[in-house]
Amino acid sequence: MEENWPKDKPYFYEPSRSSKKIMIVKCNGNLEEEFLRYALNFHESAHIITKHILEIGRIRELDIYFFSLAYLYRHSLELILKAIGFKYIMELDDRKKFVKDTFHNLSNILETITPYIMSEIAKDNNAYNWIKSLFKDTNKTDKESDSFRYPFTISIQNKNTWLGISKEFIIKEFFEKQTHINLVTFASKMEIAFDILKSYYYESKSIKNDYKDYKPIFIEEGGAYYGQSVVGYSYNKDKFYAYVEAYTDTADYLYKIMKDNSAQQEKLFIPMCYLYRNGVELALKQILFEECSYTFQNSAKILNDKKHSILGLWNSIKFEVEEHANAPKEDTTIYNVEQYIKLIHDIDGTSDKFRYPSNKYLELHFKKSVRINVENISNVFSDLITFLKSVDGMMSDQNQWRAEYLSYVDDNDYDDYNDYE
Repeated sequence: MEENWPKDKPYFYEPSRSSKKIMIVKCNGNLEEEFLRYALNFHESAHIITKHILEIGRIRELDIYFFSLAYLYRHSLELILKAIGFKYIMELDDRKKFVKDTFHNLSNILETITPYIMSEIAKDNNAYNWIKSLFKDTNKTDKESDSFRYPFTISIQNKNTWLGISKEFIIKEFFEKQTHINLVTFASKMEIAFDILKSYYYESKSIKNDYKDYKPIFIEEGGAYYGQSVVGYSYNKDKFYAYVEAYTDTADYLYKIMKDNSAQQEKLFIPMCYLYRNGVELALKQILFEECSYTFQNSAKILNDKKHSILGLWNSIKFEVEEHANAPKEDTTIYNVEQYIKLIHDIDGTSDKFRYPSNKYLELHFKKSVRINVENISNVFSDLITFLKSVDGMMSDQNQWRAEYLSYVDDNDYDDYNDYE
């Protein structure tokens, strides 16, 4: 526990005497090429994680890791689509409009870039029609690129009351029923779609015809027992648990790969950081939504307002964490945790630094060279995540004990009342 616990001085860019632990992060200044690089790296990360869980064949990993690997695959497709767009759309204002108009929608991005790649499409029009149908079907499940990042979406509806019309928050789970996803088929189609788009980018002489073996359907059920990912357990009240585990565990696995082979750092570092960063955000939201004493409406409003702000989320749960922990005054854990939160928030406050090579204004990240201590960054995230998971467990146990005690008191009060009568 002491090895993975918030310390008094967290450092992201602390130097290391070992050259194998150091890498230089810097963009090359070309937006198109940076989007392609991110696409290739996210795709490689998805491929590595998928191969790993299919090889070990354990149900836990097959079921839980699906969320993070599906996001990595899906995001790699968005990134390479945008790289193709930036290859032909050169003016900054036109690029901004391209991003704003298409957002995360794979189908819309493909439609927008189609006029620029007609000569590539002509080489195999059936391949284009296949991927077009696949992306259209993707919109049914993951139109906004959030179905694999979060357990539900939040919306607001008007509600008529005796005081007039009021706003009410409602949530809709992305997987509302148990679904046995054919992981092998899903990953195969993601690989094929990426290859088709890569051939468009590089203007390849030919396109592989592997797509002919698969239906252009985003998610299909079935497959071998140890080739399935089962999601959407209807009896599981802990909506965030699988997502927290998926993102933090797969980030740890990518770090292990880099630790064993430093040559992989350049490919896996950015995806690893995104997985860790989203894991922290999910863990904070898990505590807020499932363990804090807010009403459903208040917790939903906070989630909706704070969005990706880990500092805002932390400030919303801090007082209850302190109340549950009831730590002695000399304990510095909360202070240390805040240093971790502020450090990560200052580096990536809007959750785009490790997701895209630029911000929403298309200003590139990492314009200046940064010396990265990969081990240290993994430790910073791991320390914080260990703390947040421990807090969630502590608050869950205490809330359960409190509920059982209150139920016992209520039952006995009722019996006493009957005896009095």
